[in-house]
Amino acid sequence: MIREYELRTIDAWYYEGGWTWNDSSVLERGVWLSDDSITPRKLFKFMRRNDWLSRRYSKGRIQLHDDGNVLEIQRRTGEPLLAFMPTGKEKGEE
Repeated sequence: MIREYELRTIDAWYYEGGWTWNDSSVLERGVWLSDDSITPRKLFKFMRRNDWLSRRYSKGRIQLHDDGNVLEIQRRTGEPLLAFMPTGKEKGEE
């Protein structure tokens, strides 16, 4: 399955032992991702090719958190930086 996402930047704060989103803004609309491309390695490579991530500041310093809906790119500390939010649009693979 291929799904449409919005890529969002996240402003978050650390509160009571965890990170909480304060605000988010759309960085890119209409990002289509295939279910099989959602591995950390493939997703980060895709993001670097599109200039959404810098190799210098992301290589070995970020992780992917997938809650089954939102794909959250986090620092190793768990601080959220970016997120792919599903729009609800899907395409079947042919």
